[in-house]
Amino acid sequence: KLTHLDLSSNWFEVEGAAAVAGALGQMEKMTQLNLGNNYLGAEGAAALAGALRRMEKLTHLDLSSNWFEVEGAAAVAGALGQMEKMTQLNLRVNVINAEGAAAVAGALGRMDKLTQLDLSQNQVSAEGATAVADALGRMDKLTQLNIRNNYFGAKGATALAGALGRMDNLTQLNIRRVGTSSRLRELLLWRGLWGGWRR
Repeated sequence: KLTHLDLSSNWFEVEGAAAVAGALGQMEKMTQLNLGNNYLGAEGAAALAGALRRMEKLTHLDLSSNWFEVEGAAAVAGALGQMEKMTQLNLRVNVINAEGAAAVAGALGRMDKLTQLDLSQNQVSAEGATAVADALGRMDKLTQLNIRNNYFGAKGATALAGALGRMDNLTQLNIRRVGTSSRLRELLLWRGLWGGWRR
């Protein structure tokens, strides 16, 4: 009957992740789950993904600071793609790089109820940024987006600008230290955001 669970900052690592995953797989009524700051790594993320696939009622999920890297991101992305009720997702500080970002982007394209998304500090380069931007452009319910401290560069920033131009419901945006392009600057100037905190 448990619907809300906070297991953050327990440093489960791989062994703990496998044990936790076994228990979570039985909690099919869970709607909010926080597993942030547990350093699960790629193996722990893979173990967790199996449980997440059975938690279809989740609306809030925090997996921040778990250092999934590419392999873990791909495993988790496979589960995220089935979570059609998800409204808030935090994947901050998981070092998913471009390949992991592309996998996550594939899942985001099916999560059309998301209103809050955090992909900050994941070492996402231009190639990953392009994949993420393509997914973001279809997420018309998104109101809060944090993708700061990634390595988009001019190419990724241009792709991001194209997505932001279609996100009419966005009210909070953090793209500090992701790189820039003339197209992105023009868009933010037009929306009155350039030079402000939300940049």
